[in-house]
Amino acid sequence: MICLMKKDFILLKKYMLFIIIIVFALPAAFATKLDGADMFQSTLAFAFEVIYSEFLICRYLSMKEYQYPKAAGFLCTLPYTRTMQVISKYLIYFIVFSICCLAYWIDTFFVPNLTKFDMEMAVPVLFISSILYSIYMPVQNQFGYDKSKLIFMLLLIVFPLFIANVNITAVMGILSKITYPVMLILALTALLLSAMASVRIFDGKEF
Repeated sequence: MICLMKKDFILLKKYMLFIIIIVFALPAAFATKLDGADMFQSTLAFAFEVIYSEFLICRYLSMKEYQYPKAAGFLCTLPYTRTMQVISKYLIYFIVFSICCLAYWIDTFFVPNLTKFDMEMAVPVLFISSILYSIYMPVQNQFGYDKSKLIFMLLLIVFPLFIANVNITAVMGILSKITYPVMLILALTALLLSAMASVRIFDGKEF
């Protein structure tokens, strides 16, 4: 499993500088539009950082696999089962989330308008990003890189529009009724069910 994850990070090598810029620049860029430190706006900045980083990396890895369609089949001839190949993508999700947490925390030392990083910020963002990732991954595994391109583009466009027009008070009211342990359980459950669905889809593919 570690070798599969290492393989994916090697594929990301040429893309790494862009990823680093994204994870550090998004919260900072968002904060420049704030009049002062605000918990909700800072959480929103962190959410943008996580969601965009996760999906950009996911799409890049999918693109590489699309360019070399026989690679997955070759890996199956080695001691790397299809299940391991799928699960490694979900483990990378947690690694990227951890990197985003670290990047945001570092940003708070240099960007005055960002509030400090804590569980009140991390858990809701993990919850929301996990739900989105859990929905997207089986779709991508089912339809592949090319056909799922439209969904990815819609996410990039619709998510900011949704944030701009949503009733923030109502959303915060709903989230405030869900405790952090429940959010964590729901996030992990969603990812587990998504991984199971992705494994089933991937097992049915021919290479």
